[in-house]
Amino acid sequence: KIPNAIWANLIQERLSNVDCIKQGWILEGFPENQEQAWILQASGIFPRHVVPNPVFLVEVFHTTFDWPSDPLVQQRLVKPEDLSEQEVSKKLLEYHRNFPEIFHVYQKVLKSINADQPSVDV
Repeated sequence: KIPNAIWANLIQERLSNVDCIKQGWILEGFPENQEQAWILQASGIFPRHVVPNPVFLVEVFHTTFDWPSDPLVQQRLVKPEDLSEQEVSKKLLEYHRNFPEIFHVYQKVLKSINADQPSVDV
């Protein structure tokens, strides 16, 4: 397990790259708890929007709703080995346990989005 401060430094370094500055960024799986949310803010990382349901954990999202049309891109896609149905359920349960604490940190930028639909509708 990587300490929260190291995660925050790595994220801060990555988000300072030109592509993130120009195109924006999405953090999936971080912050997982209130301490991590406070550390991000202390590092100067303030998301414009926070989605309360981690639909990005669901490994079938892109294959169901947003499969790339380019065959070369399709060939590069790999299924994460650590995301079994049991592991996804475990991560979702942990997320929902910690969300009330995270909510207090991000309540001003929280957006409720139904992401269980085609990406064009999201």
